Amino acid sequence: MENKTIKATEFGPEIILETTGNITISGKSRMEDASLYYKEAHDWLLNYKKDFNNSLTVTLDLSYFNSSSAKQLLKLLLSINDAAGRGKVIWIYPENNDILLERGQELEIMLDLPFEYKSK
Repeated sequence: MENKTIKATEFGPEIILETTGNITISGKSRMEDASLYYKEAHDWLLNYKKDFNNSLTVTLDLSYFNSSSAKQLLKLLLSINDAAGRGKVIWIYPENNDILLERGQELEIMLDLPFEYKSK
């Protein structure tokens, strides 16, 4: 298993997947078919969970994401959530953007993962 980077596009965020257990998703996520865009990340994570016993830290630094992307982010986080006590989320949001802070809090309610919030 190797580290993987999915480069940002006009509509999709950069996704960095590291075998150390660090996953970073940053930029904007506003594609119509987010399931196709996030498929590589989901596949990588499934393989990671089979081969490694490391905890996972997901850093989400998104300035915008649409509902299709929110569904895929939730799916990704649920996969980590299922790994019982092996993950946490760092949610980075613009300092004056209460909407993005609340979107993170909404996801946190649906999961058993600890969230850490950082404004920038």
